Amino acid sequence: MTAIRAAEPYDLSRLMAFDSFPGDRIAEIVERRMLVAEADGVIAGYIAWQTGGCIGKDYVNKLVVDPDYRRHGIAQSLIAELKSVLSGRVFISTGVDNSAAVGLLTRTNWQLAGQIVGLRPADEAEIFYYRDL
Repeated sequence: MTAIRAAEPYDLSRLMAFDSFPGDRIAEIVERRMLVAEADGVIAGYIAWQTGGCIGKDYVNKLVVDPDYRRHGIAQSLIAELKSVLSGRVFISTGVDNSAAVGLLTRTNWQLAGQIVGLRPADEAEIFYYRDL
């Protein structure tokens, strides 16, 4: 069973065990901009956002699941819980070559907003999606 809750400072060490993304997890936790997913009492993933981070709209800047828990519905559960903390139009993005993320966003009803070339290494396009919560 997966439980979704607001992240707490004591979650940080577990998050860092599987998270390789840059950024300030402490700020996201303290500012209450992160939810974690617990599977059998273990932090299995998280979702974090920037308030007004994309043309004045909320922007999900991290959706990370421990490799040991992938393909168990963790990311879908985290996305579903966004409606409890955000409202209105929300944006998220991924690299065009990240087929797992593109598939997840399609399955969870995100709409294609467009793409930008030049943000990622080797000029891989960054695809932006939105969803009204």
